Amino acid sequence: MQRPGLTNKCGERHAALPSSKPSIANLAIPGGWTEREVTVGSHTFRLLTPADPDEFLNHLAEPADTSQPHLADPYWAKLWPAATFLAEIILREAWPQAGPKSKVQGPMSDFGLWTLDFGPACLELGCGSGLAALAAGYDVTFSDYVPQAVQLAIENAARNGFPGAKGLVLDWRQPPDRQFPLIVAADVTYDRANIEPLLWTIERMLAPGGEAWLGDAGRGPAAEFLQLAQDRGWSVSLWDEHGRQAIVPALGRCQRIVLRRASV
Repeated sequence: MQRPGLTNKCGERHAALPSSKPSIANLAIPGGWTEREVTVGSHTFRLLTPADPDEFLNHLAEPADTSQPHLADPYWAKLWPAATFLAEIILREAWPQAGPKSKVQGPMSDFGLWTLDFGPACLELGCGSGLAALAAGYDVTFSDYVPQAVQLAIENAARNGFPGAKGLVLDWRQPPDRQFPLIVAADVTYDRANIEPLLWTIERMLAPGGEAWLGDAGRGPAAEFLQLAQDRGWSVSLWDEHGRQAIVPALGRCQRIVLRRASV
């Protein structure tokens, strides 16, 4: 007997969300929605994403239009290459031991029984569809400037067996007084205007002794971000797409930036 769920254009079915939580797919967006499977290493994630992110550019709203934030800032709608890159690293590399680990076991949608060791609380900045934090583990908080992106990431977490994920609508110019031992972010260094607010948010929200992992797709402003972080006393390391430590950012190639805050 086939389990109830949603059917995509290829006829594949996906686990349905609890009926008490309306799906963000009910929101009308340019180009509509699609369901896709994203394979990262040996893991497959089932994601709901906008079907045609470029179509958002034809329906841009003014930034002052608070009634349509998902159209005023269209970049949340795309699954950027650095997100898949960072997710693969997170699944492959050893996480920093910034807190105690726990073990959870239970049913995971259509995947049968899962057992997962998960680390301390993790915050994702600029979550979009939430892929990077999904790879990070169970105790995650998705954040984005666009409320619909936060809702999407939380729904994608539920689709992949993590119904307890939390969300936070976050303006980097006014970060809240909350701290996390781990922060992840993918493709957030593309706009020079956001470099200082991004670092300010990490400074405010990364706990003492914590680490921030940023996946970058070889954007030009990444070098400025690294320099600014070093100037402000952060311990900064850069790793290329093959996992080798690098000295300077490479344009057009994925890389990982790691910021460490000294314990106080």
